[in-house]
Amino acid sequence: FIIKHKTGVKKSGRITAAHIELISDSGAYPYLSPYVLLYAAVMSPGPYRIDHLRVDALSAATNNVSSSAFRGFGGPQACVAYEQQMDEIARALNMDPLEVRRVNYLKTGDRTSTGQVIETAAWLEETATRALAALGERTPDHGAIKIGRGFASYIQSYGRITWLHDTSQAWVGVELDGTIVIRCGVPDLGAGQANSLCQIAAEVLGVPLDQVTIYSTDSAVTPLAGTSTATRQLYMSGNAVHMAASHVRKAILDRAAKHFEEEPDQLDMADGQIFVKGNPANAITLADFVKVCAAEGIHLSNLAMFRAPFTDPIDPETGQGRVFPDFTFGAHAVEVAVDTETGQVEVLKSAACHDVGRAINRATCEGQIIGGSMQGLGYALMEDLLITDGVIRAPTLSEYLIPTSMDFPPTQVIILESGSGVGPFGAKGVGEPALTPAAPAVANAVADAIGVRIHELPLTPERVLAALDKATDGQRISG
Repeated sequence: FIIKHKTGVKKSGRITAAHIELISDSGAYPYLSPYVLLYAAVMSPGPYRIDHLRVDALSAATNNVSSSAFRGFGGPQACVAYEQQMDEIARALNMDPLEVRRVNYLKTGDRTSTGQVIETAAWLEETATRALAALGERTPDHGAIKIGRGFASYIQSYGRITWLHDTSQAWVGVELDGTIVIRCGVPDLGAGQANSLCQIAAEVLGVPLDQVTIYSTDSAVTPLAGTSTATRQLYMSGNAVHMAASHVRKAILDRAAKHFEEEPDQLDMADGQIFVKGNPANAITLADFVKVCAAEGIHLSNLAMFRAPFTDPIDPETGQGRVFPDFTFGAHAVEVAVDTETGQVEVLKSAACHDVGRAINRATCEGQIIGGSMQGLGYALMEDLLITDGVIRAPTLSEYLIPTSMDFPPTQVIILESGSGVGPFGAKGVGEPALTPAAPAVANAVADAIGVRIHELPLTPERVLAALDKATDGQRISG
């Protein structure tokens, strides 16, 4: 991507207008470039209110290899640009970077660049404040080693584009021994998608997690759940499982109402039992009650389909319309040490704060945030796709460097739960959003350390030294 921002700002820091230009390199074939460009264009203003906005975006065919999806699907590229621009605005106005953002942050009820209303929580100031505070006391400079801090806020969608008519199916049933079975063709890529579905069913039907079995990898026995892309599985398949389990729960409680001679809303399910809320000792085990239902021919399984909101495409004339089901918001903050003699950048501290709506599985949620932050830090400092005359010069992991566990410090994870998402129990997606703010946070920290803005990623030692040399030459000429 080549991205340019031109922004009009009042002395108070309030943005009045912006013109943003995006050019992406699609390579020799379009493939997914139009969709990646759409994501980047929609999110190019960032999580900020801009009354007068123009976005020009195009994807150019070149003789390079075709480009495709990357974690965040255009959102991270846009964030690299808009968050550096926000720091530049703060510098020009001699304002604190957080204060400039605070004046412009989107709030619930505001509209995005395409006119879509932000319907859920937008905890931008809270996440930025928490991430920065987590860095603790600032490390002092030491000779040629300059210390800098930076942070980045972001807006990132989860779920597919709404006019693609996305669906996911799940089947939930209760066995005669009171255990639960889930059938859902969810591809678990190591992010805990399948386990999260088990937790949702366990919560709805009030059974221990070890009493839930999921079949997810055999297409012969599982209904279609779609791909694990677009941060969609917890949202889509999670809602499908929640719907199916809730249908089964209703059937159980409707019959249990006759057993207890109580209204269904006076009953609850937990720890493998059905009981009266006001008198928990008045209970029957789910395993025993399932046999009652079986004897009476009561159906205790359900196949549910969750349909994401279906909308028309955005208006081609105005660019207005709903594009995504919802958005995740958060921030990443880092402290870096820059060796002004060698150009080497070292990340000293890293903190990420995201509003995940509801952490269905806290361990995997933290894992996604840590993994996303590491990938984002690698995007900022290491990963360099060298191409000469259409030929990739870094075709293997010997030349194309990615982070190892020894390259960056652990990221401190701060999870906030607004409970406002459109996923099950108010969850939001965080798989892709976890990466989005990490790279611009590093770029802003490096600029804070050396007083020079570097506009290209990755921030290699060569680019850092070149920027320092150029700044020195400029001072010499102006002097």
